[in-house]
Amino acid sequence: MEFGVSLELGAWCFSARAAPKNILLIIADDVGADASFFYNSTNNGAKLPPTPNLASLASSGVVFANAYANPVCSPTRACLITGRYSFRTGVGDAIAGAGSPQLSSSEFTLPEAMNASGLGYHLAQFGKWHLALAPNSPLNVGGWTNFAGVTAGAIANYTNWTKTVNGSQTANYTNYATTDVVNDAVSWIQARGTNPWLAWVAFNAGHTPLHKPPTNLAPHYASLSGTQNDINNNPANYFDAMIEAMDTEIGRLLAAVNLTNTHVIFLGDNGSTSSTLQPPYPSGHGKSTLYEGGIKVPMIIAGPEVVNPNRTNTTLVHAVDLFATILELAGTSVGATVPAGVTIDSHSVVSALQGQTDTSRRVYVDLFGDNILNSQDGRSLRDARYKLIRLNTGTNQFYDLQTDPYENTNLLSGALTAEQKQYYDRLEFWFYGYSTNTGPRIASAAWTNGQFSCTLTQAASYALWRCDDLSTTFWSQVTNAVATTNGSTVTLKDISPPTSRAFYSVVK
Repeated sequence: MEFGVSLELGAWCFSARAAPKNILLIIADDVGADASFFYNSTNNGAKLPPTPNLASLASSGVVFANAYANPVCSPTRACLITGRYSFRTGVGDAIAGAGSPQLSSSEFTLPEAMNASGLGYHLAQFGKWHLALAPNSPLNVGGWTNFAGVTAGAIANYTNWTKTVNGSQTANYTNYATTDVVNDAVSWIQARGTNPWLAWVAFNAGHTPLHKPPTNLAPHYASLSGTQNDINNNPANYFDAMIEAMDTEIGRLLAAVNLTNTHVIFLGDNGSTSSTLQPPYPSGHGKSTLYEGGIKVPMIIAGPEVVNPNRTNTTLVHAVDLFATILELAGTSVGATVPAGVTIDSHSVVSALQGQTDTSRRVYVDLFGDNILNSQDGRSLRDARYKLIRLNTGTNQFYDLQTDPYENTNLLSGALTAEQKQYYDRLEFWFYGYSTNTGPRIASAAWTNGQFSCTLTQAASYALWRCDDLSTTFWSQVTNAVATTNGSTVTLKDISPPTSRAFYSVVK
């Protein structure tokens, strides 16, 4: 954010502009909302790790009660760094190897936008990259001029791993990975002097391999044996220990930062794995699924832009929105930095930091594999209350998150009420907007003899939708529409429109 102060002394006039603030983005791996006391409670049967440093961060910031990511890590990171949904970037699943779709170097990224701002930000990423596998891909694909961490999705061992630093790799690196990422970040930050900076600190924790961290980092779990047999039988305990260790190191990271001059964002990259998912989230509703347990994540933003800290905001927000949010926090915008012709799906949530709540937003999430059809692949869309899941298997699921936040009852298993049907239809209609399909070319439209018709210039499977009142934006499909084909054109006709007014849309 920027502001100006103008002083006039005779014929002289000058403008002063606020110096850019630092931005620290922290991402935890496989840490869903179920694992955080900001979103879950021991009263629900959950066993939650102590995270006093995150609690302190929340007390100086805003906790987003309805924050979402993608079901797995690579798509979330791709959304964040490009401000674009997965169906645009092609990264719809975790990058598993050279044959997996990776982030293209043609994508315009957050570091490139920061450079285009002209604000002089220094840029670095530390920890997990997982958007392309080449050693120098954080620079060549992402635009990060400084990188230290791992390019793959996981490390084989937290105390014996391969470390990449600006394209150079060192095998059998023995520093504890959670500690090492903070070491690198702190050293780099302290060397910035008065220069503004953006640092992305991406922990591997709590991603597998589950293990017992050093006792000084996770003292509440000192009694764990650390044997593989105990890890296999009690995975949640070791996950919690890893989260406490991460929180301890986050405390050291925050202590090295001038928090009066730094915006801090904390986010989980996807939901918790099935072996560590906490109640009351149902088994099978965790990572790699479109259910709340797979996509709802902790998100905290603190810093100078926050008004009345230590509060919760219910605005719907997705990881994709951090692209625009970070740019605004830096003092620039999408419009000022992104080239014309690049579609950006990101919408800033800085207004939420200033006390506003936007109930009109919605959250879109998709999951699509690169090798085989996953029975969980599909898309989901939610508004302030309802959520629709469309699986690629052809199954639809519809939930009322106000009365059923853990998605135990698919409303489509029975008859929908008139109100539920309205919201279901509206979500169905909105789904059409989340696609690269440019839609039909409408050659003509007419109102004749009390009937509406439109002619399309290509014959394809399109549907006619109608909204009787745009102020409510409830769209529903014209199920009795008549379609006639004539060569390369198709005409859709609503034979019984309302007597007052109607608005129409043609979608595929």
